[in-house]
Amino acid sequence: MRPAVFLDGGTLRANAAAFAALGAPVAAVVKQDGYGAGARRLARELDGVVESYVVADLDELAALRPATRKPVRLLADAPPGLLHRVLDLGGIPNVATREALAEAAAESARRGGGVTVRVGILDAAGWSSIRPQDAAAFAAAAAQAGVEVELWTHVSSAARAGAILDAFVAARRAFEAAGVRVVSVDAAGTAAARRGLAFDRFRIGVGLFGARLGSTVDVACALRIVAPVVRCFARGEVGWAGYGDTAAQNRAVAVLRCGYGDGFPEGMRDGEDILSIGMQYTTRVMREDADVRVLVDGSHDLDTLAARAGISAHALVVGLAWT
Repeated sequence: MRPAVFLDGGTLRANAAAFAALGAPVAAVVKQDGYGAGARRLARELDGVVESYVVADLDELAALRPATRKPVRLLADAPPGLLHRVLDLGGIPNVATREALAEAAAESARRGGGVTVRVGILDAAGWSSIRPQDAAAFAAAAAQAGVEVELWTHVSSAARAGAILDAFVAARRAFEAAGVRVVSVDAAGTAAARRGLAFDRFRIGVGLFGARLGSTVDVACALRIVAPVVRCFARGEVGWAGYGDTAAQNRAVAVLRCGYGDGFPEGMRDGEDILSIGMQYTTRVMREDADVRVLVDGSHDLDTLAARAGISAHALVVGLAWT
């Protein structure tokens, strides 16, 4: 007996369209197996409305490719010697080292040209990118390699957004000055999505599920979590709810088979509606105007739920989707 997770395809598509309405197509980020919801499953729902997909690495590209014929962009460099495999699968490889760039050059020569690679401009660990101050030298090497380039960055800090974007624009100029054909640029994920930052596409991941992360996009929660009822208690049958000292007396409550072991955050407890959250069980108040089994649905705001739980919207979606 486990909670059931439903993903509303219509809401996913409407959310993608809401981001696209800001002025650029959407590249759906489906890394980590679609945030736990299933990358192929997301592709089946989104293939008619998104421009392309973004995955973390070669393994994720290979897993996704049977579900879509659209472009798939990689966030990380391919393992040494396997960039050709990315190209064979119709992926757009990322290159962040001279070795990866040399491999791309060799493939371009072998294939008679036409190879496009992605180059990230960002001075942050955890991203397969080059430092902004290395852009001119890397651009010269890319020109020698004879590849076309998609430039990207990620506004990973609201406080440094201006500096990140200024460095990105400067890098684009350096690549173009070196004679590199820059075929597209993209900078904005969910949090940074706005009309003035469209460039050639938006990279939207958690926003597809209904998170805004501070952006002003009209999206809705695409997840619905329904938990089995283990037992109901009438008003006055129990005095306390589960773990802790939350009073349950004078309230009819239900025990649901869903807890933080299923990805439902312990911090979601509020003492008014959800009284207790344990590893496997949640105790909540029964109300006449609501289905006690439904813990999350389209009426909820993902960002508000994440704030209430004290975690990021990304962590919330991954936890719920993996249920």
